[in-house]
Amino acid sequence: MDKKRTYSVADLDVGASAVIKEQNGVISHTHTVQFERPLTLAERMLFVDVLTSFYHTVYFSRRFGDRLVGVPVVEFPEDAIARYTLRQTTLSGPWKDLLLAILANFGHEVAPIRLHNDSRVFAPVLSSVAAD
Repeated sequence: MDKKRTYSVADLDVGASAVIKEQNGVISHTHTVQFERPLTLAERMLFVDVLTSFYHTVYFSRRFGDRLVGVPVVEFPEDAIARYTLRQTTLSGPWKDLLLAILANFGHEVAPIRLHNDSRVFAPVLSSVAAD
């Protein structure tokens, strides 16, 4: 029988590792993604493409508005760590749900995500948790 995963507030919290800055009405926020394993060069390129496609979808869609003001900046300080920065005029809106769905899909289909900022919400279910 499958058991539902449960999360604590700490799992869902943005956490201290997200960096948010505002300058001239533009909010830049940088997030860190730690994967379960090092990404290959092709997977890193795919991650960049996925976030760039997210930007174009949000920017050109009337459904999500045009609050993003630049293509995301993505860097890989280590093979298993990605940092992405979004720039936009507001942090609210339905774009968040789309971004979280995209990250969840990437974590499921390409490389498991251990941490997003300080959150374990994308982390794969550990065998010890599943055995409970």
